[in-house]
Amino acid sequence: MDGTQSYLKLLGLKEQPFAPTADPVYFYATREHKECLFRLWNSVDNCHGIAVVLGSYGTGKTTLLRKLITGMTVDPTRYKTAVIGSPIPSWTSFALLESIVAQFGVQPAQHSFVAYMEALNRCLLDNRDKICTLIIDDAQNLNKRGQLELLRLVQNLETQQRKLINLVFFAQLEWMQVLRAAPNFEQRINMTYTLPPLSFDEVRNFIEFRLQQAGAGPGEGPQFEEAALHAIYAYGEGSPRVTVTLCRNALLVAAQLRSLTVTHDMIVHTIEKTTLPDPEKRGRVAAAIQECLKGQQERRPPVFMEPAPLPPQPARQGSTREQRAEELLLRAARSRQA
Repeated sequence: MDGTQSYLKLLGLKEQPFAPTADPVYFYATREHKECLFRLWNSVDNCHGIAVVLGSYGTGKTTLLRKLITGMTVDPTRYKTAVIGSPIPSWTSFALLESIVAQFGVQPAQHSFVAYMEALNRCLLDNRDKICTLIIDDAQNLNKRGQLELLRLVQNLETQQRKLINLVFFAQLEWMQVLRAAPNFEQRINMTYTLPPLSFDEVRNFIEFRLQQAGAGPGEGPQFEEAALHAIYAYGEGSPRVTVTLCRNALLVAAQLRSLTVTHDMIVHTIEKTTLPDPEKRGRVAAAIQECLKGQQERRPPVFMEPAPLPPQPARQGSTREQRAEELLLRAARSRQA
């Protein structure tokens, strides 16, 4: 057993819950992700044309892309899909067209722009009984007017009934400026969805979900204390990618200490040892931890002291009938003795 499997077993896990790859099995669907995926499927299945998903780095765009592709590959009789993982910014429009044609499995007879467009159009017509979709990740690399103009021409391929091809783009937020500078292309976009970062509760659920997927049963496996979760959220600002990286490295610290509890001290140590120096972020982490610990202290129920027992009370010097009778008998006895 290698070192990785050994420390995962020590933590009660079957596999790495925070791997750096976008595995669909570990896709945690927030409300925003579910809505985005629903709108994507609606756009694709109805052949509405162009769909754009925007988001900061690490917000789950590539994971959504793979979720979409996984759904399409399940039914190859219904979907024909081509994927360009990361276009090269220096590509000419013809180089981009070559890549598109190759991804659809087409081999034009001649090496010319016209021949490639005709071959792509013929491929789409031959598969018009299917939903043909071109998916491009890291679309922010497509920042030249000629590239967008080519994509507009590709999207114009259609019959009288519907579009022959869907275009789905996943890009970082800066691509908005490129789109706005190309109104002829922007106006053809059917759907644009911007993914926000995760909320604190979503980060908590995201971590718990991944641990469960990796084999941790309810109440078993690594447990992240509240202050540790606040530290992770403060540093990652809701980014799934940063959260995954931080948790992966923190679990290694927990395993070294043979602890199933991931504390805020472990998170601080992980940040100090495995990330680039960033005083602003580290300051936010320290403040978040202090605020959490302060809140926990204030929420603790007050401690009530047991009341001290009352001192014994002296017997009351009453003048009941019995006491008076005893006194009279004593007096009578004394008088007789006298």
